[in-house]
Amino acid sequence: MDAIIKLEDIIVKEWEKAKIEFDVVDQENNPVSGRVAVKINQETKFDTNIEDGKFSQLVDFSSFHEPEYALDVIYGGNENFAPAMARSKIIIEKAEPILISISDLQDACYRLNKWIEVNKRVPGKILINKHEVTIGNLFNLLITAVNKLNNNDKSDVELKWVETPSVSSETITESTLLSNEEYIKITEDITSKLAETKTCPSFVEIENGKIGFMNLVYTFSTLITNSSSENGLLSGIYIKPWKEIVA
Repeated sequence: MDAIIKLEDIIVKEWEKAKIEFDVVDQENNPVSGRVAVKINQETKFDTNIEDGKFSQLVDFSSFHEPEYALDVIYGGNENFAPAMARSKIIIEKAEPILISISDLQDACYRLNKWIEVNKRVPGKILINKHEVTIGNLFNLLITAVNKLNNNDKSDVELKWVETPSVSSETITESTLLSNEEYIKITEDITSKLAETKTCPSFVEIENGKIGFMNLVYTFSTLITNSSSENGLLSGIYIKPWKEIVA
């Protein structure tokens, strides 16, 4: 017998969460059990069994910024029903730019560093003005804010999506003082690379070795916390080895 996958297009507001939902039924609209796979742009997001013919999962779409994505559902079949497939679209509705003030970013940085010092690691996300911001996106905010303050630009920073690196590679073993000129050069280099790759660096190389991504987040978060729109950026900042920070 044939199974029917009742799947419709999903409209999602940019930066938000939404449910992927569909039913698998027979010709008389009775629920059908079996295994289903859910793919977005050919990448499997869910592979699970359904018992009541219904699938419903909340998905974070904050990294989805193209106008459309293909949504495929594959039903594996069971002893009574043949496999089936259905395709629809995930439509991303563009949102107004999300702007973060320097003061709100400073508050987030203060909370982040306190959290790191207590929990000995970097969290996956942080809340800023009711927005769940990934650490990669936060790092982009930090780098942008440093460049703005360096140019005496006190305007808000726009939240933009970039990929968080999967690893943080560090080799520095002793504290190093970076002057304003040195860390500004680092932010300018990172800004150029982010524009090309949309991926945060897993490390930045300085004279004494590599500063890992987690340390870069902590260090630039500290820099923003202790700078201001009125007084500008710090004249220098110490980079401590990550092992010392979380000791």
